[in-house]
Amino acid sequence: MENQQKMKTSGRFVDVITAVLLAVLVALMAALCWLVDVPQNVSYLASSFLQGKLYFVDTLPSLHDTIFYNGVYFWHQGPLPAVFLMPFVAVAQAVGQFFYQGYLQIGLVLLTLILIFLSTKRLGFSKRDAMSLTLGFFGSSAYLGVAIWPQYSQFAHVVTVVLYAALVYEYLTKRRYAVMGFLLGLLYLTRATAALAVLFFIIVCLKTSPAKRKDLTKLLVPLLAAIIVLALYNYGRFRDPFELGYSHPGYTDESLGSQLAAARSYGMFGLAHLPGNLYYAFLSGPLPVFKDGVPPVLAFPYVTANPWGMSIFLTSPYLLLLFWGNYKKWEPQALLITSTVIALPLFLYYGVGFYQFGYRYSLDFFPLLFLLFARIVYDRYRTVPVPLKVLTLFSVVFNVFLFFTIFR
Repeated sequence: MENQQKMKTSGRFVDVITAVLLAVLVALMAALCWLVDVPQNVSYLASSFLQGKLYFVDTLPSLHDTIFYNGVYFWHQGPLPAVFLMPFVAVAQAVGQFFYQGYLQIGLVLLTLILIFLSTKRLGFSKRDAMSLTLGFFGSSAYLGVAIWPQYSQFAHVVTVVLYAALVYEYLTKRRYAVMGFLLGLLYLTRATAALAVLFFIIVCLKTSPAKRKDLTKLLVPLLAAIIVLALYNYGRFRDPFELGYSHPGYTDESLGSQLAAARSYGMFGLAHLPGNLYYAFLSGPLPVFKDGVPPVLAFPYVTANPWGMSIFLTSPYLLLLFWGNYKKWEPQALLITSTVIALPLFLYYGVGFYQFGYRYSLDFFPLLFLLFARIVYDRYRTVPVPLKVLTLFSVVFNVFLFFTIFR
Protein backbone atom coordinates (compact mmCIF):
# COMPACT_ATOMS: atom_id res chain seq x y z
CA MET A 1 0.00 0.00 0.00
CA GLU A 2 2.84 2.34 0.91
CA ASN A 3 4.64 1.53 -2.35
CA GLN A 4 1.51 2.31 -4.35
CA GLN A 5 1.22 5.69 -2.61
CA LYS A 6 4.86 6.47 -3.42
CA MET A 7 4.30 5.56 -7.06
CA LYS A 8 1.25 7.85 -7.24
CA THR A 9 3.21 10.68 -5.63
CA SER A 10 6.15 10.24 -8.01
CA GLY A 11 3.73 10.06 -10.94
CA ARG A 12 2.10 13.34 -9.94
CA PHE A 13 5.52 14.96 -9.54
CA VAL A 14 6.53 13.84 -13.03
CA ASP A 15 3.25 15.22 -14.41
CA VAL A 16 3.93 18.60 -12.79
CA ILE A 17 7.45 18.72 -14.27
CA THR A 18 5.97 17.73 -17.65
CA ALA A 19 3.47 20.59 -17.53
CA VAL A 20 6.16 23.09 -16.53
CA LEU A 21 8.57 21.93 -19.24
CA LEU A 22 5.85 22.03 -21.89
CA ALA A 23 4.94 25.58 -20.85
CA VAL A 24 8.60 26.64 -20.91
CA LEU A 25 9.08 25.10 -24.34
CA VAL A 26 5.99 26.86 -25.71
CA ALA A 27 7.21 30.17 -24.26
CA LEU A 28 10.66 29.60 -25.77
CA MET A 29 9.11 28.83 -29.15
CA ALA A 30 6.96 31.97 -29.06
CA ALA A 31 9.88 34.18 -28.00
CA LEU A 32 12.24 32.88 -30.67
CA CYS A 33 9.63 33.01 -33.44
CA TRP A 34 8.77 36.58 -32.45
CA LEU A 35 12.28 37.91 -31.90
CA VAL A 36 14.72 36.02 -34.14
CA ASP A 37 15.56 37.91 -37.31
CA VAL A 38 16.27 35.54 -40.21
CA PRO A 39 15.74 35.95 -43.98
CA GLN A 40 12.01 36.06 -44.76
CA ASN A 41 11.89 34.49 -48.21
CA VAL A 42 8.47 32.89 -47.70
CA SER A 43 6.94 36.19 -46.61
CA TYR A 44 8.51 37.87 -49.64
CA LEU A 45 7.00 35.17 -51.85
CA ALA A 46 3.58 35.79 -50.29
CA SER A 47 4.02 39.47 -51.15
CA SER A 48 4.85 38.51 -54.73
CA PHE A 49 1.73 36.33 -54.95
CA LEU A 50 -0.35 39.31 -53.80
CA GLN A 51 1.08 41.22 -56.77
CA GLY A 52 0.16 38.39 -59.14
CA LYS A 53 3.75 37.21 -59.63
CA LEU A 54 5.19 33.73 -59.13
CA TYR A 55 8.74 35.03 -58.75
CA PHE A 56 10.32 37.21 -56.08
CA VAL A 57 9.49 40.84 -56.76
CA ASP A 58 11.49 42.21 -53.85
CA THR A 59 15.26 42.05 -53.49
CA LEU A 60 16.04 39.14 -51.18
CA PRO A 61 18.55 39.34 -48.33
CA SER A 62 19.47 35.71 -49.08
CA LEU A 63 19.43 33.93 -52.44
CA HIS A 64 20.04 30.54 -50.84
CA ASP A 65 17.70 27.87 -52.25
CA THR A 66 16.40 30.18 -54.98
CA ILE A 67 16.23 29.31 -58.68
CA PHE A 68 17.37 31.85 -61.27
CA TYR A 69 15.37 31.63 -64.50
CA ASN A 70 14.52 34.19 -67.20
CA GLY A 71 16.16 36.98 -65.23
CA VAL A 72 14.19 36.50 -62.00
CA TYR A 73 14.37 34.32 -58.89
CA PHE A 74 11.88 31.60 -57.92
CA TRP A 75 11.38 29.63 -54.72
CA HIS A 76 12.17 25.92 -54.81
CA GLN A 77 9.31 24.67 -52.59
CA GLY A 78 5.56 24.22 -52.94
CA PRO A 79 3.36 27.33 -52.85
CA LEU A 80 1.08 26.61 -49.88
CA PRO A 81 3.24 28.04 -47.04
CA ALA A 82 3.36 31.37 -48.89
CA VAL A 83 -0.38 31.17 -49.59
CA PHE A 84 -1.01 30.72 -45.85
CA LEU A 85 0.96 33.91 -45.23
CA MET A 86 -0.81 35.99 -47.89
CA PRO A 87 -3.72 37.41 -45.82
CA PHE A 88 -1.39 38.33 -42.96
CA VAL A 89 1.13 39.93 -45.30
CA ALA A 90 -1.68 41.85 -47.00
CA VAL A 91 -2.98 43.27 -43.71
CA ALA A 92 0.55 44.17 -42.59
CA GLN A 93 1.28 45.93 -45.88
CA ALA A 94 -1.97 47.87 -45.60
CA VAL A 95 -0.73 49.46 -42.39
CA GLY A 96 2.84 49.87 -43.62
CA GLN A 97 4.37 46.95 -41.74
CA PHE A 98 6.22 43.77 -42.64
CA PHE A 99 4.75 40.44 -41.53
CA TYR A 100 7.38 37.98 -40.36
CA GLN A 101 6.92 34.28 -40.97
CA GLY A 102 7.63 33.56 -37.31
CA TYR A 103 4.43 35.33 -36.23
CA LEU A 104 2.28 32.80 -38.07
CA GLN A 105 4.57 29.98 -37.00
CA ILE A 106 3.60 30.57 -33.36
CA GLY A 107 -0.05 29.92 -34.18
CA LEU A 108 0.70 26.90 -36.36
CA VAL A 109 2.84 25.25 -33.67
CA LEU A 110 0.22 25.90 -30.98
CA LEU A 111 -2.49 24.44 -33.23
CA THR A 112 -0.29 21.39 -33.83
CA LEU A 113 0.16 20.81 -30.10
CA ILE A 114 -3.56 21.16 -29.45
CA LEU A 115 -4.38 18.65 -32.19
CA ILE A 116 -1.77 16.18 -30.90
CA PHE A 117 -3.18 16.52 -27.37
CA LEU A 118 -6.76 15.95 -28.57
CA SER A 119 -5.70 13.04 -30.79
CA THR A 120 -3.90 11.22 -27.98
CA LYS A 121 -6.89 11.76 -25.70
CA ARG A 122 -9.05 10.29 -28.44
CA LEU A 123 -6.88 7.16 -28.36
CA GLY A 124 -7.96 6.69 -24.73
CA PHE A 125 -5.20 8.40 -22.77
CA SER A 126 -5.90 10.62 -19.76
CA LYS A 127 -5.22 14.36 -19.91
CA ARG A 128 -1.94 13.91 -18.02
CA ASP A 129 -0.81 11.14 -20.33
CA ALA A 130 -1.84 13.15 -23.39
CA MET A 131 0.19 16.08 -22.08
CA SER A 132 3.29 13.87 -21.77
CA LEU A 133 2.80 12.54 -25.29
CA THR A 134 2.33 16.07 -26.62
CA LEU A 135 5.58 17.12 -24.98
CA GLY A 136 7.25 14.08 -26.54
CA PHE A 137 5.99 15.01 -30.00
CA PHE A 138 7.10 18.62 -29.57
CA GLY A 139 10.43 18.41 -27.80
CA SER A 140 11.58 14.84 -28.25
CA SER A 141 11.71 14.77 -32.04
CA ALA A 142 13.12 16.55 -35.05
CA TYR A 143 10.00 18.75 -34.89
CA LEU A 144 11.72 20.74 -32.14
CA GLY A 145 14.22 22.18 -34.60
CA VAL A 146 11.67 23.48 -37.10
CA ALA A 147 9.10 24.55 -34.49
CA ILE A 148 11.15 26.85 -32.26
CA TRP A 149 13.35 28.47 -34.92
CA PRO A 150 11.65 30.47 -37.73
CA GLN A 151 14.03 29.34 -40.47
CA TYR A 152 12.56 30.29 -43.84
CA SER A 153 13.69 27.13 -45.64
CA GLN A 154 12.13 24.90 -42.96
CA PHE A 155 8.78 26.67 -42.67
CA ALA A 156 7.31 24.12 -45.09
CA HIS A 157 7.83 21.44 -42.45
CA VAL A 158 5.96 23.52 -39.87
CA VAL A 159 3.03 23.65 -42.30
CA THR A 160 3.43 19.95 -43.14
CA VAL A 161 3.23 18.88 -39.50
CA VAL A 162 0.16 20.97 -38.66
CA LEU A 163 -1.62 19.53 -41.72
CA TYR A 164 -0.59 16.04 -40.62
CA ALA A 165 -1.87 16.71 -37.10
CA ALA A 166 -5.22 17.82 -38.51
CA LEU A 167 -5.29 14.76 -40.77
CA VAL A 168 -4.65 12.34 -37.90
CA TYR A 169 -7.26 14.07 -35.73
CA GLU A 170 -9.84 13.82 -38.51
CA TYR A 171 -8.98 10.14 -38.95
CA LEU A 172 -9.46 9.45 -35.24
CA THR A 173 -12.72 11.40 -34.97
CA LYS A 174 -15.19 12.02 -37.79
CA ARG A 175 -13.19 10.31 -40.54
CA ARG A 176 -14.69 12.37 -43.35
CA TYR A 177 -12.92 11.27 -46.50
CA ALA A 178 -13.50 14.56 -48.31
CA VAL A 179 -11.82 16.45 -45.46
CA MET A 180 -8.92 14.00 -45.34
CA GLY A 181 -8.54 14.26 -49.11
CA PHE A 182 -8.51 18.05 -48.86
CA LEU A 183 -5.78 17.94 -46.20
CA LEU A 184 -3.76 15.50 -48.31
CA GLY A 185 -4.07 17.91 -51.23
CA LEU A 186 -2.72 20.70 -49.04
CA LEU A 187 0.13 18.42 -48.00
CA TYR A 188 0.97 17.85 -51.65
CA LEU A 189 1.12 21.60 -52.24
CA THR A 190 3.53 21.89 -49.31
CA ARG A 191 5.77 18.80 -49.51
CA ALA A 192 4.81 16.28 -52.16
CA THR A 193 6.53 13.36 -50.41
CA ALA A 194 4.37 13.83 -47.31
CA ALA A 195 1.25 13.41 -49.46
CA LEU A 196 2.26 9.77 -50.01
CA ALA A 197 0.44 9.33 -46.70
CA VAL A 198 -2.58 8.86 -48.96
CA LEU A 199 -1.58 5.17 -49.08
CA PHE A 200 -2.54 4.74 -45.42
CA PHE A 201 -5.93 6.36 -45.93
CA ILE A 202 -6.61 4.28 -49.03
CA ILE A 203 -5.99 1.19 -46.90
CA VAL A 204 -8.26 2.61 -44.18
CA CYS A 205 -11.02 3.11 -46.73
CA LEU A 206 -10.65 -0.37 -48.20
CA LYS A 207 -10.64 -1.96 -44.74
CA THR A 208 -13.38 -0.01 -42.98
CA SER A 209 -15.62 1.94 -45.35
CA PRO A 210 -19.06 0.52 -46.22
CA ALA A 211 -19.07 2.73 -49.34
CA LYS A 212 -15.57 2.14 -50.65
CA ARG A 213 -15.95 3.57 -54.15
CA LYS A 214 -17.71 6.72 -52.98
CA ASP A 215 -15.25 7.38 -50.15
CA LEU A 216 -12.21 6.66 -52.33
CA THR A 217 -13.51 9.25 -54.77
CA LYS A 218 -13.92 11.78 -51.95
CA LEU A 219 -10.39 11.01 -50.78
CA LEU A 220 -8.62 11.11 -54.13
CA VAL A 221 -10.39 13.91 -56.04
CA PRO A 222 -8.99 16.73 -53.82
CA LEU A 223 -5.52 15.23 -54.12
CA LEU A 224 -5.87 15.03 -57.90
CA ALA A 225 -6.97 18.68 -57.93
CA ALA A 226 -3.86 19.60 -55.93
CA ILE A 227 -1.67 17.71 -58.41
CA ILE A 228 -3.20 19.76 -61.23
CA VAL A 229 -2.73 23.01 -59.29
CA LEU A 230 0.94 22.27 -58.66
CA ALA A 231 1.43 21.31 -62.31
CA LEU A 232 -0.04 24.66 -63.36
CA TYR A 233 2.16 26.44 -60.81
CA ASN A 234 5.23 24.69 -62.19
CA TYR A 235 4.26 25.52 -65.75
CA GLY A 236 3.74 29.15 -64.80
CA ARG A 237 7.24 29.24 -63.33
CA PHE A 238 9.33 27.03 -65.60
CA ARG A 239 7.10 26.21 -68.59
CA ASP A 240 7.20 22.59 -67.46
CA PRO A 241 4.35 21.08 -65.36
CA PHE A 242 6.66 18.40 -63.97
CA GLU A 243 9.54 20.68 -62.93
CA LEU A 244 9.32 21.33 -59.19
CA GLY A 245 12.51 23.35 -59.26
CA TYR A 246 14.84 20.95 -57.50
CA SER A 247 16.37 19.68 -60.77
CA HIS A 248 16.16 22.98 -62.66
CA PRO A 249 19.50 24.22 -64.07
CA GLY A 250 18.76 27.57 -62.44
CA TYR A 251 19.13 25.90 -59.05
CA THR A 252 22.84 26.59 -59.16
CA ASP A 253 25.68 25.31 -57.01
CA GLU A 254 26.00 28.80 -55.53
CA SER A 255 22.35 28.80 -54.48
CA LEU A 256 22.60 25.30 -53.10
CA GLY A 257 25.94 25.52 -51.33
CA SER A 258 29.19 23.74 -52.13
CA GLN A 259 28.66 20.68 -49.92
CA LEU A 260 25.17 19.85 -51.18
CA ALA A 261 26.22 20.70 -54.73
CA ALA A 262 28.92 18.05 -54.44
CA ALA A 263 26.33 15.52 -53.25
CA ARG A 264 24.00 16.46 -56.13
CA SER A 265 26.78 15.71 -58.61
CA TYR A 266 26.10 12.01 -57.90
CA GLY A 267 22.49 12.45 -59.02
CA MET A 268 19.40 14.00 -57.52
CA PHE A 269 18.06 10.57 -56.57
CA GLY A 270 20.03 7.36 -56.46
CA LEU A 271 21.43 4.48 -54.46
CA ALA A 272 24.62 6.49 -53.93
CA HIS A 273 22.69 8.60 -51.41
CA LEU A 274 21.08 5.68 -49.55
CA PRO A 275 23.93 4.82 -47.13
CA GLY A 276 24.38 8.43 -46.05
CA ASN A 277 20.68 9.01 -45.47
CA LEU A 278 20.33 5.75 -43.53
CA TYR A 279 23.32 6.70 -41.41
CA TYR A 280 21.98 10.15 -40.52
CA ALA A 281 18.43 8.86 -40.03
CA PHE A 282 19.24 5.92 -37.76
CA LEU A 283 22.85 5.92 -36.54
CA SER A 284 24.31 9.42 -36.37
CA GLY A 285 24.86 11.05 -33.00
CA PRO A 286 26.20 14.36 -31.69
CA LEU A 287 29.71 15.48 -32.55
CA PRO A 288 32.41 15.81 -29.86
CA VAL A 289 33.81 19.28 -29.15
CA PHE A 290 37.58 19.02 -28.76
CA LYS A 291 39.76 21.51 -26.94
CA ASP A 292 41.71 23.49 -29.54
CA GLY A 293 40.02 21.29 -32.14
CA VAL A 294 42.31 18.36 -31.36
CA PRO A 295 41.17 15.07 -29.76
CA PRO A 296 40.93 13.56 -27.22
CA VAL A 297 40.47 16.41 -24.69
CA LEU A 298 36.89 17.69 -24.73
CA ALA A 299 35.81 21.29 -24.18
CA PHE A 300 32.45 22.74 -23.20
CA PRO A 301 29.73 22.02 -24.33
CA TYR A 302 31.51 18.67 -24.93
CA VAL A 303 29.09 17.59 -27.65
CA THR A 304 27.25 19.49 -30.35
CA ALA A 305 24.37 18.62 -32.63
CA ASN A 306 25.43 17.26 -36.00
CA PRO A 307 23.96 19.69 -38.57
CA TRP A 308 23.94 16.91 -41.17
CA GLY A 309 21.44 15.00 -39.05
CA MET A 310 21.05 12.75 -36.03
CA SER A 311 19.28 9.46 -35.52
CA ILE A 312 15.54 9.54 -34.93
CA PHE A 313 16.19 7.10 -32.08
CA LEU A 314 18.41 9.72 -30.45
CA THR A 315 16.01 12.64 -30.83
CA SER A 316 12.97 10.38 -30.18
CA PRO A 317 14.21 7.47 -28.02
CA TYR A 318 10.65 6.37 -27.27
CA LEU A 319 10.38 5.20 -30.88
CA LEU A 320 12.48 2.18 -29.89
CA LEU A 321 9.20 0.81 -28.54
CA LEU A 322 8.15 0.29 -32.16
CA PHE A 323 10.35 -2.81 -32.20
CA TRP A 324 8.10 -4.38 -29.57
CA GLY A 325 4.79 -3.53 -31.20
CA ASN A 326 2.06 -5.95 -32.20
CA TYR A 327 1.78 -5.87 -35.99
CA LYS A 328 -0.88 -8.53 -36.43
CA LYS A 329 -3.65 -5.99 -37.08
CA TRP A 330 -4.05 -4.07 -40.32
CA GLU A 331 -3.66 -0.54 -38.88
CA PRO A 332 -0.11 -0.87 -37.49
CA GLN A 333 0.88 -2.71 -40.65
CA ALA A 334 -0.54 0.09 -42.80
CA LEU A 335 1.16 2.80 -40.73
CA LEU A 336 4.53 1.06 -40.97
CA ILE A 337 4.20 0.32 -44.69
CA THR A 338 3.14 3.89 -45.49
CA SER A 339 5.98 5.36 -43.44
CA THR A 340 8.41 3.14 -45.35
CA VAL A 341 6.96 4.20 -48.71
CA ILE A 342 7.33 7.88 -47.78
CA ALA A 343 10.85 7.35 -46.45
CA LEU A 344 12.13 5.58 -49.56
CA PRO A 345 12.40 8.61 -51.91
CA LEU A 346 13.78 10.66 -49.02
CA PHE A 347 16.52 8.10 -48.40
CA LEU A 348 17.42 8.17 -52.10
CA TYR A 349 17.55 11.98 -52.24
CA TYR A 350 20.85 13.86 -52.19
CA GLY A 351 19.74 16.65 -49.85
CA VAL A 352 19.81 14.84 -46.47
CA GLY A 353 18.20 17.92 -44.86
CA PHE A 354 21.35 19.87 -44.00
CA TYR A 355 21.33 22.32 -42.06
CA GLN A 356 19.04 20.74 -39.47
CA PHE A 357 18.32 19.41 -36.00
CA GLY A 358 17.76 15.67 -36.03
CA TYR A 359 16.71 14.11 -39.32
CA ARG A 360 14.31 16.79 -40.54
CA TYR A 361 12.98 14.93 -43.55
CA SER A 362 11.56 12.29 -41.19
CA LEU A 363 8.80 14.82 -40.43
CA ASP A 364 7.25 13.74 -43.74
CA PHE A 365 6.32 10.46 -42.01
CA PHE A 366 7.01 11.04 -38.30
CA PRO A 367 3.35 11.81 -37.41
CA LEU A 368 2.40 8.35 -38.71
CA LEU A 369 5.15 6.71 -36.64
CA PHE A 370 4.03 8.72 -33.62
CA LEU A 371 0.45 7.50 -34.07
CA LEU A 372 1.79 3.96 -34.29
CA PHE A 373 3.89 4.50 -31.15
CA ALA A 374 0.90 5.91 -29.23
CA ARG A 375 -1.25 2.94 -30.28
CA ILE A 376 1.42 0.51 -29.09
CA VAL A 377 1.73 2.27 -25.72
CA TYR A 378 -2.03 2.25 -25.17
CA ASP A 379 -2.45 -1.37 -26.24
CA ARG A 380 0.34 -2.49 -23.88
CA TYR A 381 -0.24 -0.29 -20.84
CA ARG A 382 -3.51 1.66 -21.20
CA THR A 383 -1.47 4.58 -19.85
CA VAL A 384 1.90 6.24 -20.33
CA PRO A 385 4.18 4.54 -17.77
CA VAL A 386 6.10 6.85 -15.44
CA PRO A 387 9.50 5.61 -16.73
CA LEU A 388 8.45 6.56 -20.27
CA LYS A 389 7.40 10.02 -19.06
CA VAL A 390 10.76 10.43 -17.32
CA LEU A 391 12.57 9.34 -20.49
CA THR A 392 10.63 11.98 -22.42
CA LEU A 393 11.62 14.69 -19.92
CA PHE A 394 15.32 13.85 -20.14
CA SER A 395 15.10 13.59 -23.93
CA VAL A 396 13.49 17.03 -24.24
CA VAL A 397 16.09 18.70 -22.03
CA PHE A 398 18.93 17.02 -23.94
CA ASN A 399 17.41 17.94 -27.30
CA VAL A 400 17.02 21.60 -26.32
CA PHE A 401 20.63 21.62 -25.16
CA LEU A 402 21.79 20.05 -28.43
CA PHE A 403 19.67 22.41 -30.51
CA PHE A 404 21.36 25.49 -29.12
CA THR A 405 24.82 24.03 -29.68
CA ILE A 406 24.17 24.36 -33.41
CA PHE A 407 24.48 28.14 -33.05
CA ARG A 408 27.53 28.20 -30.76
